[in-house]
Amino acid sequence: MVKLRGFRMAHSEKFEFKKLTPRARPVLKWAGGKSQLLPQLIPFFPTQFNRYIEPFLGAGSVYFSLDPKCPALINDANPELYELYLVLRDHPAALCRLLDKYSRKYSEQFYYDLRASQPRNPISKAARFIFLNKTGFNGLYRLNSKGHFNVPFGKREKCPLLYDEENIKRVSERLKKSQIKNMDFEKVIRLAKKGDFVYCDPPYSPLSRTSSFNSYTAGGFSDQEQNRLKEACAEAAHRGAFVAVSNSSAPIILELFKDWKIHLIKARRSINSKSHLRGPIHEVLTTSWDFKKNHFNSNHPGRPLFHL
Repeated sequence: MVKLRGFRMAHSEKFEFKKLTPRARPVLKWAGGKSQLLPQLIPFFPTQFNRYIEPFLGAGSVYFSLDPKCPALINDANPELYELYLVLRDHPAALCRLLDKYSRKYSEQFYYDLRASQPRNPISKAARFIFLNKTGFNGLYRLNSKGHFNVPFGKREKCPLLYDEENIKRVSERLKKSQIKNMDFEKVIRLAKKGDFVYCDPPYSPLSRTSSFNSYTAGGFSDQEQNRLKEACAEAAHRGAFVAVSNSSAPIILELFKDWKIHLIKARRSINSKSHLRGPIHEVLTTSWDFKKNHFNSNHPGRPLFHL
C-alpha cells in the first residue's frame, strides 16, 4: 500500500493528476461550468467508487473528466439538453452536417430567426441548441417565464467554431456507455446505492438579489428546491453513497450543509451587468464524508476514476 496526500490505496490503483488524451470534452459553453475548477474539485472526490451519478449534468465537465470505463448515470431536467445528448450519442454525423449549414448562415438575423423557431426534429433541435449556445452572449442558458430561450446575440464578427469533429466522436462513444435520464433530481438521487458517488452541481443560490443570471428551467430553482436537494443528498449518504454538492457561499447553503464538510473553492464570476462586480469569488464544495478519513473504502474496490 502507498499513501497519496494522506489517503491509503492499493499501489496498482494510485490516483495521479495527469492528462490522459484523447478524451471527450464538453461540447457546450456553459456559464458556471466546472472545466476551470477541476484541479480544485478532483482532490476532494473519492478515488474509488462503484458508479458515478450526476443529477444536474449541464455541459458535463466533471462527467467528461471521468474514466470512460466507469459506469455512469447522468441526468438533466432540461428536456432540450437531454435530447441534445441523445442526438450526440445516436446521430453525431447528421448533427455535424446541420451545424455546418448553420455556420454558413451565421448572422445576427439568422440567430434571432433560429431562436424564435421551434423545430420538432430531434437533430434540428440539437443543432439549434448548440448554435445558440456558441453564438449567444457568453454561453448563457436562460429561459423566460414562458419557457422560451431569451439570451441575446453574442455579436461576434465571425461564426465561432461550433464543434470539433474528433471530440464529437469521442463524446458519442462516451455517452453510449452511460445511462442518460430526464428526471427530477430527487428521483435520480434516490437511485444511488452504497459505494456510488453522487456529484450535484445545481443552479446556485444567488449571493444577492441581482446575481442570479440563470433560470435553469422555466420554473427556476428556489430555496425550497435547495432544501429538497439537501434532504435527498442526506438520504443517499445515509445509504452509503459518497455525495458532493457544489454551490455558492450564500448563507442558506452554509446553513443547510453545516453538518457536512465545507471546502472553499476559488472561482471567477465573469457574468454581471456591472463590470466591477466581476472577478474572483469563493464558492463551496460540500461533501457528506470527511475525505481525509474516508476517501478510500476497501469495501468498494474500484479504480482511479478522474483525470484532468
